[in-house]
Amino acid sequence: MSSYRDLHPEQQNKLVAEPPIAAPDDHAHLVAADERFQAALDKAIAAGHERVEAVEATVALKRRTRLSG
Repeated sequence: MSSYRDLHPEQQNKLVAEPPIAAPDDHAHLVAADERFQAALDKAIAAGHERVEAVEATVALKRRTRLSG
C-alpha cells in the first residue's frame, strides 16, 4: 500500500482539495439527522397548509358576513 509520501504532487493536491468522506459512524448520524430534518420539514409544510386553509376560511367568512349585513 502506498503512503501519502509516495504520491506525486498532483495526487497530493487532489487529496487535500477534496472534502473528506464520512466515516461509517458519521454516516449513520448524518442519515438520522436527515430523517429528523425531513420530519420537521413535513410538519412545517403541513402546518403552513393548515394556516393557508384557516386564512381562506376567515376571508370567506368575512365576505359572507359583509354580503348579508
